[in-house]
Amino acid sequence: MTQRRTDLDALRSFAMLLGIALHASLSFFAFPWPVHDTRRSDLLPLFLVAVHGFRMPLFFLLSGYFTMLVYRRRGLGSLLRQRFTRIVLPLAVAVATIVPLDTALKGLAHRAIRPEPAVAEILSGDEAAVRRRLATPGAAERKDAFYGRTPLSWATLHGDPAVVAAVLDAGGDVNERDGNGNTPLHAVAYFGRDAAGRLLVERAADPLARNVVGRLPAAVMALPADVAAEFAPLVGLDTLAVDDVLQGRGRLREVLPTGPYAEGTEGGLLDRLTLAWSRMLSSERLRVRVGSWSLHLLQTNVFDHLWFLWFLCWLVAMFAVLAVTGLLPTGRGRWWLVAASCLPQAVMGMSLAGGYGPDTSLGLLPKPHVLGFYACFFLFGVATFAAEGIDTRLGSRWKLLLPAAAALLAAGIATMNDRLLATVLQPAYAWTMSLGLIGLFCRLFPHPRPAVSWLADASYWMYLVHVPLVMVAQLLVRQWPLPAGVKFLLILGMVTPLLLASYRWCVRPTVIGSLLNGPRALPADGPGRQWPWASGS
Repeated sequence: MTQRRTDLDALRSFAMLLGIALHASLSFFAFPWPVHDTRRSDLLPLFLVAVHGFRMPLFFLLSGYFTMLVYRRRGLGSLLRQRFTRIVLPLAVAVATIVPLDTALKGLAHRAIRPEPAVAEILSGDEAAVRRRLATPGAAERKDAFYGRTPLSWATLHGDPAVVAAVLDAGGDVNERDGNGNTPLHAVAYFGRDAAGRLLVERAADPLARNVVGRLPAAVMALPADVAAEFAPLVGLDTLAVDDVLQGRGRLREVLPTGPYAEGTEGGLLDRLTLAWSRMLSSERLRVRVGSWSLHLLQTNVFDHLWFLWFLCWLVAMFAVLAVTGLLPTGRGRWWLVAASCLPQAVMGMSLAGGYGPDTSLGLLPKPHVLGFYACFFLFGVATFAAEGIDTRLGSRWKLLLPAAAALLAAGIATMNDRLLATVLQPAYAWTMSLGLIGLFCRLFPHPRPAVSWLADASYWMYLVHVPLVMVAQLLVRQWPLPAGVKFLLILGMVTPLLLASYRWCVRPTVIGSLLNGPRALPADGPGRQWPWASGS
């Protein structure tokens, strides 16, 4: 019997490293990210959607498979000790070191990147300067170069009513819409800009305007205030306190429509369910306050890009409970997990506009629907090893699966504003792409390759620490007069060698390397080296 799966070893490494490329792409289009490049890309957003739609589902599927492998070979006690050493301890250290460094660099980027002069005048609250600039014909409709926002959009996001009035007096359309159908009232509702909201209503803003997913401005207030506060500096605004968002929204409810259907339910019963679910997850009952400090158990960002390790802790704990109670999957009926993944998908994406792929969950408590979604993939991996063992041929029809995944991706993007279709098409893409890649990598890497094994060993460290390096590289190249695609490749070209070198010479021979991948020899010590990812550790 085969003792190792070098193909799945390589695939899990590939999934991890795709995350580095994904984060490197975020500075080239309008996304809540600290660094905004001077050049935009129309292709990289498609790359983001394609990768986000399958990467983490694939990772958790493989994690479930390897978890069952270790359990069968070593027992539950050994599995739990290993996961504590390789997951819990690195996560604790990273949350105390890497996450604060991420936060510091976000602040540095926010201070270092200055907006265009027209936008800077709006954000500074300089009403006189705004009126002078907008006196030029057509200036009220002129959009900024990066975000493509009008002066009224920037003014309402900032929330100064005097500046909003100046833009409206210059000819701004009080009911203008962005690419997602959001009006200025949607913006003030999201960020709790109540003074600007009252002015917009006085100037005949439509409180019943619906965006592309049927949301009225009042519905936007069901979105997490913690996320709105976190996003503010990431979308070019000043720092915003959570309590300011909450209090502003409370005052806005006095001027926006009330009643059972006042928050927009164009999607019918399923959409109302999603709205109610989002409101429940954002409930202030889940907030812990100590003086002026507060933490929402579900919505406050605690783990940043390392949330997946926290999810693995929960899933391994669930695995242990199933093992102790004798309820681990046997492999029979595992394909029902594919259909089951549509249930949590049904309440994904209660946002300002349609979204693609799973929701994020960065809080101390995982969002139940996100954890349930990934649990379907994790348990499928567990069941696959239980049924087929190390020699599984899962994904053997990859030549059909990968083209089908491409078609599902296209269909999913085209229909992502339709909640019912998104509930089916988006999980279908995640499953089809994951299974197709498993089959493809089985074909490409049937035997050990030293370079692939080395990269697999390094990928864990690389993903843990890559975000600060990516942000520094993005800041370095953001003003270079090169195409966005070229700068994207340059960022990867700068960051990847540094990560590999740091692992090879600064990490692997140390206690940190032993913590992440076990006390094992470097590849130069011989061909018999046991690679931890390949053995499921």
